[in-house]
Amino acid sequence: MALIVPTILASTLDDYAARIRRVRPFARRIHIDVTDGVFSDSRTVGLDQVYGIEGIPFDLHLMFQRPQDHLERVFALRPRLAIIHAEADCDHAALAAKLRERSVKAGLAVLPETTVASVRELLPLFDHVMIFTGTIGENRGRFKPECLAKIAEARVINPALEVGVDGGITVDNAVDVARAGADVLYVGGAIHHAPNPALAYDALTRAVSA
Repeated sequence: MALIVPTILASTLDDYAARIRRVRPFARRIHIDVTDGVFSDSRTVGLDQVYGIEGIPFDLHLMFQRPQDHLERVFALRPRLAIIHAEADCDHAALAAKLRERSVKAGLAVLPETTVASVRELLPLFDHVMIFTGTIGENRGRFKPECLAKIAEARVINPALEVGVDGGITVDNAVDVARAGADVLYVGGAIHHAPNPALAYDALTRAVSA
């Protein structure tokens, strides 16, 4: 069964605190987005401002041009998974190895324009691939269903991959994402902007369990 994982994309500490409070009561896992203002035009809270996730497994999505410059802060937070971008300026194989050496699962994110074929050599080195189907650095971005074909393509290369999908997921398309083979559905706006976030989370969970 696919898992619904709420995302935290916050530009201020107050917004970050509000989003954490909103999802803590029901989230089984949390996905925290951090940007450097270079890889993505948007700015979020920094790694040194991430808090409030004690007792909940969490992923870090590093939208950084040079993720290798931030590894010590990543390790200090002790995430279960750190996701770097295929499009980042780094030695992806070396970073994946360093993460695994410190008992952090290694994830690779691919933007809509990045093909699975272009990262074929990297996928066996990672534990997770995140298929991005929206607009980077935005909640409630437009969902791009054509990206779902990448799930099966990635699994052919590395059947052991955990596959996540992020970007524009709602209760209306969650079933399609799960049926395409996603293990994890990262959801931001459909939860945070709902009148009742807990009910929205429950509806998404029921949709992918049907």
